[in-house]
Amino acid sequence: MEAIFRNDPDSVRIKLTETGDTALHVAAGAGNTNFVKELTKLMKTEEQLIPNSEGMLAVHLAALSGHHTIVKHLCRQWNFLYKMAYKDIEKLFFMTIDNDMFGKCIYN
Repeated sequence: MEAIFRNDPDSVRIKLTETGDTALHVAAGAGNTNFVKELTKLMKTEEQLIPNSEGMLAVHLAALSGHHTIVKHLCRQWNFLYKMAYKDIEKLFFMTIDNDMFGKCIYN
């Protein structure tokens, strides 16, 4: 994977689905923790905050799918929450509460 992104750094922003999901969206929604961790090592924070056409960030898709380990990992990335728009933080807050994940994402 690293060789692909090293040869084409813009590939992390390629929209792979009709709803504009990037590789990070797909991996986060599917719960592929290892892929997400490796991918985020190659991405800038701004690239991790690219919304799909429905306004969903990868962290939102992970929260909706109940993947608290991925939510925790993404939120612990350097400056991740500080660079999120307020509306995205608010959406994530309610998603983690609705899916009984808030304590798992924040305190564990």
